[in-house]
Amino acid sequence: ACAPLWSQECGTSVFSTGICTRLDEDLRAVGTIAPTAQRCSTYMDIVIVLDGSNSIYPWYEVQNFLSNVLSRFFIGPGQIQVAVVQYGEHAVLEWALDQFQTPQEVVEAAKNISRQEGRETRTAMAIHWA
Repeated sequence: ACAPLWSQECGTSVFSTGICTRLDEDLRAVGTIAPTAQRCSTYMDIVIVLDGSNSIYPWYEVQNFLSNVLSRFFIGPGQIQVAVVQYGEHAVLEWALDQFQTPQEVVEAAKNISRQEGRETRTAMAIHWA
């Protein structure tokens, strides 16, 4: 788990760094590191955990926000790959890391994600599952 303190630009992407704490299975801190500015990585895997329960409304704003964020990543083979996990009562893989090869494909996919809905918002379960 990390708390961002500053951001670093890498091409068209901006990454936040800060204090990071490693947690055990019971969510107890077992180590802390404070990364400093690093060289820009050309390859990164990003998994977005998206709340698709009824607690987020209206859904088109979620789709617009996700599309906006994804359009800023340099997505491609040997570059950034993005996966999306949506959750409510259950976690569902919307798409895998290597499914799309361009920012345009990812943005289009984000616009077409349907809300999962449900009566529960199980955020911790979804993060653990992802």
